[in-house]
Amino acid sequence: MEREKLIENLEKAYNEIRSSHKIKATLDDLDRIFFIKDYVLKDGFVSSKISRQIEYRIVEIFMNWNEYLHSLIMPNPQNILNMSESKILSQDEKKSIIELMKKIMELTSRNSIIGLTKDIKEEVKFIDDAVHFWEKEFKNKLLSILKKINAEWGKENENL
Repeated sequence: MEREKLIENLEKAYNEIRSSHKIKATLDDLDRIFFIKDYVLKDGFVSSKISRQIEYRIVEIFMNWNEYLHSLIMPNPQNILNMSESKILSQDEKKSIIELMKKIMELTSRNSIIGLTKDIKEEVKFIDDAVHFWEKEFKNKLLSILKKINAEWGKENENL
């Protein structure tokens, strides 16, 4: 029951801020991409600053992916998995990954500025920009990279 109440509170809080500040992204959009409901359930509360709570989760997801992407560009020489995956990618693919990482850093560092300025208009823009970036660019490029790496791992297993 408590879980249902938390989700109900999340939906209410988000719908209020979405309607008052004209956020394009729905809670379903955010949940599908950034697992917002699971995040709130794990934390056990809905913040009175729901936009900041959502932004924190968005940054967390993007930075986790950025760490992985970084390991493809600059693999830890003591991690055979990092080294193996990095070797799969061409220099052009690595350049593309670096460009993707730069976009993630622009987005996430912008969020740090928003945290200091408390500019609600920028918060709204950040949320919508994060969803747009994920849907229009990040997901497809990431999927392409992951499929290539996965296919190579599959080849390795065929030889066993």
